[in-house]
Amino acid sequence: MESSPSSSKAVADTGERNWVDLPRDVVCTIFQKLGAIETLTRAQRVCSVWRSISKDPLLWRSVDMRNSGNMDLQLGVLCRRAIDYSSGHLLHVNIEHFGTDDLLHYITDSTSHLRCLRLACCYQISDEGLREVAKKLPQLVELDISISNLTKDSLEAIGRCCPQLKSLKFNMEDYRQIESDEEAFAIAETMPKLCHLQLFGNKLTNDGLLAILDGCPHLESLDLRQCFNVNLGGSLGRRCAEQIKNLRLPYDPTDDYPFQAEIDYGSPDEDYPSGISDIDFLTKLADLPQDMVCTIFQKLGAVETLTRAPHVCSLWSAISKDSLVWRSIDMRNSEDMDFQLGILCRRAVDCSSGHLLHINIEHFGTDDLLHYITDSTSHLRCLRLAYCYQISDEGFCEVAKKLPQLEELDISISNLTKDALKAIGRCCPHLKSLKFNIEETMPKLCHLQLFGNKLTNDGLLAILDGCPHLESLDLRQCFNVNLGGSLGRRCAEQINDLWLPYDPADNYPFYEYYSYSSLYINLYDVD
Repeated sequence: MESSPSSSKAVADTGERNWVDLPRDVVCTIFQKLGAIETLTRAQRVCSVWRSISKDPLLWRSVDMRNSGNMDLQLGVLCRRAIDYSSGHLLHVNIEHFGTDDLLHYITDSTSHLRCLRLACCYQISDEGLREVAKKLPQLVELDISISNLTKDSLEAIGRCCPQLKSLKFNMEDYRQIESDEEAFAIAETMPKLCHLQLFGNKLTNDGLLAILDGCPHLESLDLRQCFNVNLGGSLGRRCAEQIKNLRLPYDPTDDYPFQAEIDYGSPDEDYPSGISDIDFLTKLADLPQDMVCTIFQKLGAVETLTRAPHVCSLWSAISKDSLVWRSIDMRNSEDMDFQLGILCRRAVDCSSGHLLHINIEHFGTDDLLHYITDSTSHLRCLRLAYCYQISDEGFCEVAKKLPQLEELDISISNLTKDALKAIGRCCPHLKSLKFNIEETMPKLCHLQLFGNKLTNDGLLAILDGCPHLESLDLRQCFNVNLGGSLGRRCAEQINDLWLPYDPADNYPFYEYYSYSSLYINLYDVD
């Protein structure tokens, strides 16, 4: 059935009235959803009411005209029109990808209240141009000048002229450059009120980072991803962890970074012999079930899981933060690694959310790290601290009381003495396995390794008396012990698995440090 001309006209009239009669606040909400470009180029054509509302200055307090593609629109001209509509009420503006010195002057000449300015990828904005407008930005709170040609000169001008600045993004594209602290020093010297700082791919070194920590005492978040000249080991890493609430490390995932991040981790064949090192290859595994991904993480190990696995996809990144993945953390450092193990270990402990049961920090453990671990869990059952020369008796005694469920302890090759052992013996009633030394305070021990210990027959006899449940005892390289006569017979009767002083040491994990033992034995035999 065909519609009559009069009915068609009524429908048209109804449609026109529906647009015109919308409440003003509803129309403004529609404009906000459309965005600046759509509002300027299309919404104004709907009707005269919409065109009138689109010129309301309060609608243009925030102007976001980032150009993420190849657009035919004349964004500079449209941006000027939006600035004109704002009538001095402009607070926030984003001219990403198309900003110029002239446009920046036009914006800052039109308002003295600008609080947020985003100039990412604006290669046509120069140091001279930004310095000239900086004096017109006294209320600026947030600035993004990522991926640009700007230098420390612009940072210094902004720092001097914008005393309210609290957030700065100054990111770079080249991630493995020569060292330079110029920008870091400029930030540290002129921006004391900074709370948020992103320096993705910056060339700063430890000196620049230290200057920022000193000069920006209110800093809450700091993004150092791809800042490969920074070494966060030792006291600097500890200070960052203590001072900065939200810290992003050089090797952290970059999946939420808005620009392209090409990461060079070196040669997969040389550095990652496991073969699971190429990101493109790992991406193909993104659809695996969660339990299988967890198995892969176990094979990769803690360091790989923390630094590389999250790059595969958002799902892997989420699974890598599952607390159950981190019930056991093995971060032994057996070689010269670029990774900042202390910082990474803290992140792994945080991910465990109190579920940590087993941890190995061989070679890099410190008193501070040990405190951090024991403050994060009360369920620790296995603790391995071999070669941790930076762990002291005092530090160890302080944490002993936080280890009521400890069953296995390895403190081989360290500076610890009987004081630490006594503390462990008193505070860890469930201890069953110890690698190092022993006193009369550990009656439940079942397994004891004393490789290279200085004990004599008296010490060994005390152990046999004080540890009636002992099943295995390793006395290799304990050359002060003489197992002849009744003591040797008692050892053979009481201990199921007994290693004697001159037994082979080829399966001892630190065997290379005892390579002299074969010569010592040969000389002894000759005599």
